[in-house]
Amino acid sequence: PAPPPKVEAKPRPRDDEMQKRMRDELAREQLALQTERERQAIKDQLTRDAANARFKGIAAWVDKIRNKIRGNIVLPPDLKGNPEALFLVTQLPTGEVLQARLVISSGHAGYDEAVLRAILKSSPLPKPDSPGLFERELKLTFRPKD
Repeated sequence: PAPPPKVEAKPRPRDDEMQKRMRDELAREQLALQTERERQAIKDQLTRDAANARFKGIAAWVDKIRNKIRGNIVLPPDLKGNPEALFLVTQLPTGEVLQARLVISSGHAGYDEAVLRAILKSSPLPKPDSPGLFERELKLTFRPKD
């Protein structure tokens, strides 16, 4: 006896409908995922831009402070080279200096003392352009030839 001929089963309309729904759902999920990735990329860029703007604002403010202090530094006559001193300055939001502390000496006591006197003499320090940029403690470096 010969085997009965194979009859290819046509997909039932219900199966076609189910596959179409699954494809549509997959397309919606992929679109939602792509949209979310784009939103996150925009959000990340805005965060970077804000951080960069804050950094630039603080840098400009610190430059104003350094310039004011530099104008009050009386360099010792025996100063040689371009030594660097690092100070930690604690201030009030009004710019009043509460404390200035030498963190890293320049190696020249006279220069270190001259900068410390200039910091205290420069009080009140300039305020930032935006109050949100204010930082209570600032690390300030000074070199006589900068």
